[in-house]
Amino acid sequence: MKAFIKDKKIYLTDPLPENLEDGDEVEISIVQIKKKNYPFPTFILGIKDEYLNREHIYESDSHLS
Repeated sequence: MKAFIKDKKIYLTDPLPENLEDGDEVEISIVQIKKKNYPFPTFILGIKDEYLNREHIYESDSHLS
């Protein structure tokens, strides 16, 4: 059964088997799945902090006049 972790909580991606009922004891083991490597080079895309500034993005182009 697969799951993912978000905010330190585990969310199941598959429904529980129908034979399990509330109050049943289960044993859980957690194994981290290695992320797949792509067959081509990749890099992290970033954005400069100055371009997150609305005033910088929409400033007038007076220097172009």
